[in-house]
Amino acid sequence: MDEAKKQVIDWLDDEVITEIIFDKLEDEGVEPTFENATKVWLDVLYTELGDAVNRSVEALANKGEIK
Repeated sequence: MDEAKKQVIDWLDDEVITEIIFDKLEDEGVEPTFENATKVWLDVLYTELGDAVNRSVEALANKGEIK
């Protein structure tokens, strides 16, 4: 693994992601369990994250903010 990937892995804050998921589960009246939270996170990864990353990279590249 190259150094840039290691830096991003260290930079990502999984605690924030967990808090967002648990807060939303509670807001919806769903029990905030490990099973429910991981189901939500895997759904986001498989159905939304890839598209969101693609759109963001394209937009930032078009604005010249990344190269």
